Amino acid sequence: MRVVLCDDHRMFAEGMATVLATRGWTVCAVAFTTADAESAIRRHRPDLGMIDLGFPDGDGLDLIRSLAGLAPATNLLLLTGSTDAAAVGAAIRAGAGGVASKTQGIERVIAIAERVGRGKTMTDVCAVTQGARIPRRPAARATVATLLTSRERDVLGRLGRGQSTAVLAADLGITVNTARSHIQNVLTKLGVHSRLEAAALAARSGLLDRAG
Repeated sequence: MRVVLCDDHRMFAEGMATVLATRGWTVCAVAFTTADAESAIRRHRPDLGMIDLGFPDGDGLDLIRSLAGLAPATNLLLLTGSTDAAAVGAAIRAGAGGVASKTQGIERVIAIAERVGRGKTMTDVCAVTQGARIPRRPAARATVATLLTSRERDVLGRLGRGQSTAVLAADLGITVNTARSHIQNVLTKLGVHSRLEAAALAARSGLLDRAG
């Protein structure tokens, strides 16, 4: 699957790109503005464009409307941390093949992305009033090293590589319940609200560069 990621939150976009790359996807480009997103999708003609709602220079829904006409061969997925039923309906009417929430687990988001990338329609969004946002941090590497134990850093790295709870538990030789406890501890200590946000922080900290 060839994909262009379009999100103004650099940490999240880089983390998502890393996760998809580990799954064998080709990340053609990562764009942080609507102008760059439109240019990248028109240039690369990927199978899938993953698009956020808000950008500093425009609106994700307007971008989807534009791309539906300019790049009809590219399937479009709205991937957002803050949405409601009206936004979901507007995205589908604008030309998106599906909508996914950043608050869902990585496996669920990838499953939706794969389906939409193959031309199917799939919407799976938790209606929330506030989007999940990764807090600003002076140094992601220092944050991870300071706040997490060695085991928790291992868990974070595995979340960054997109492992499910079951796979993570099997690899570490622990029960699924213990794995869930470790994952929750990681999310709580880092102040993030989803596995995707944790994956983004893992990528920014350099943890995935050192992973085997």
